[in-house]
Amino acid sequence: MSLPTLGKSIAITGLVLAGLFGAAAPAAADQTQDRWVNIPDTATVAHGIACGGRIGGVTVATDALPGLVYVRLNATFVGVSTTPGVLCSVFATLHWRNLDTGATGSWSADVSGGLLDFPAEPWAHLETGSGRVEVTLTTDRPHIPSSTEITVY
Repeated sequence: MSLPTLGKSIAITGLVLAGLFGAAAPAAADQTQDRWVNIPDTATVAHGIACGGRIGGVTVATDALPGLVYVRLNATFVGVSTTPGVLCSVFATLHWRNLDTGATGSWSADVSGGLLDFPAEPWAHLETGSGRVEVTLTTDRPHIPSSTEITVY
C-alpha cells in the first residue's frame, strides 16, 4: 500500500470513528437510570422432608417507570420433597412500605429451588410509588426474615 493510500485510509477511518462516537454521545444522555438492590437472604425451612435453605432476590427501580419496583426471587434448598419430581418449596411474601408516603402492600409467590441457585420466579412489579421503600421477605414456614431499602424514582 502506497503512503498516500495509507494516509487516505487512516483519514477515512478517523472520520468514520468520529461520526460514530459523535452520534453516540447524544443517545447516551437519554439512557435510563436503574437502581439495583439485592434482597438479603431469608433463611427458611421449606415444605418437604427435612427441606430448608434460603431465599434471596433483587429489586430494580428505573426512572423510565417511576413509582414501580421490579422484583425477582431466587432460592437454594436442600432436602427431599414429599412430591416426586418436585423441588422443596415455600410460600414467600415480600411486604413493602413506602417510608415517605406511608403506602403499604405485599406480593406473594410459591418459590421452589434445589442445590443450584437460579431465579425461582419471573419478574414481578410492585406499585409502591416514588420514595424510599422498605421491603421485608418472609415465608409461610419457620424463617429468619430479611429487610432492605430501595429508593424508587
